[in-house]
Amino acid sequence: MGMIVLEDIEVMARIGLLEDELHAPQDLTLSVEIEHSFDRISETDDLADGIDYREVIEHVRAYCSAYDGKTIERLADLLCKSIKEKFPSERVHLVLNKPRYVNKLGLSAIRVEVEH
Repeated sequence: MGMIVLEDIEVMARIGLLEDELHAPQDLTLSVEIEHSFDRISETDDLADGIDYREVIEHVRAYCSAYDGKTIERLADLLCKSIKEKFPSERVHLVLNKPRYVNKLGLSAIRVEVEH
């Protein structure tokens, strides 16, 4: 078993509850861990036998760009499920950060984590 880790993918999504959040996409960052077997790709050294992380990043950005919702919890959960369905994996762990209000609220992070 192996793990692909993609940290701090920058995305844009229309998400939020406040009036100013509803009209324009905002910056989010997310990290993804994808656990799957490296057995086949280790033998063949052929990317067709593994997961192309560029495709994962492309999928994540497209999904977030098309998303229109209120909570980061829902976005994280739906995106995590989508990654697990699209790419062969035993487990997907996703961390989504919403930095927009961190300073305003006196926090070091606003983050949700989900796993499927």
